[in-house]
Amino acid sequence: MDKLVRRVTVVQGTGDNREGVVVYEDPDERREERYSRRTSPLLRPFERVARHLIKADLIFVQDAYQRYLDSSRRRRDGWLRDAPENVFKSSRKAYNEARKAVPFGLLPKAD
Repeated sequence: MDKLVRRVTVVQGTGDNREGVVVYEDPDERREERYSRRTSPLLRPFERVARHLIKADLIFVQDAYQRYLDSSRRRRDGWLRDAPENVFKSSRKAYNEARKAVPFGLLPKAD
């Protein structure tokens, strides 16, 4: 399989009787979500928090960059005109990802 393919799911049935069957799943993809073997059991919750926060940072940067490209493509100096809105929307998206790091849903979702 190509490296881009993470999972192949076949949908069987018709109408209301549909069922998805996973035919192929990348073993490396499943292993990525697990904790490192070298992490002690007491520190695993902290590793999970760190992983979610790093993922939120990555989402912020990627989304902000994509919005920058879209704004500059639409009009002249559009990236500068749309910068505050783009940063706000990207940070909201990253915040919603970072919420997963906090237990029990203590932080509200940003709409």
